[in-house]
Amino acid sequence: MLTMSTYSLAAAALLALPLLAACSAAERPARAPAGTHARTPTAAELDAVDATHDGVTLNPYHAIVRGKVLRAFRGLTAHDPAPALATMADDVHYTFEGEGHALAGTRVTRAGVEKWFGRLFRLLPGAFVIRSVEVTGFPWSTRVVTTFAHEVTPPHEPSYLGEGVQIVELSWGQAKTIRTYVDTDRLVRTLDAMAAEGVAEAKAAPILE
Repeated sequence: MLTMSTYSLAAAALLALPLLAACSAAERPARAPAGTHARTPTAAELDAVDATHDGVTLNPYHAIVRGKVLRAFRGLTAHDPAPALATMADDVHYTFEGEGHALAGTRVTRAGVEKWFGRLFRLLPGAFVIRSVEVTGFPWSTRVVTTFAHEVTPPHEPSYLGEGVQIVELSWGQAKTIRTYVDTDRLVRTLDAMAAEGVAEAKAAPILE
């Protein structure tokens, strides 16, 4: 006998099919934003990106979204923003918490986010480690909460491990709003030290386009 949960899983599977096709079509060779260089992560770094212990979801749509999140952070570890950008709507609103620092503010276009990623890679290169990925909701209204660590290796400054949380609201596989929360005090201290060493971009105005 089919239960309501069985019907829900079957419906989710059907709804997930076009998203899976779009995900495959979006994959393309790695590229770094203008002014940056692709980073070649070690095999250990790529293996370490997925440090989650969330278990296996029986919801195929949630599984696809989870896979796209992990793929995006593997790309960011390699300084390739393409997988992350492929999940975003053209008019995505991407907010990085804090005020006044070079990475702060809200981007309101995918092109603006791509420029922001370029600045992130130049100022705070490093590898990401994903602690957890929680996906809730339906294809037309989905929330993803990701906890992560960023093993930051800034130029001219000591490396450090920054913990963060990212909250993404999606509709039909496209991110509409993204908010990222990190230890902004540590980040600002690092940027200030870099500016004192002559890194002008560390004191640049936020990218808000």
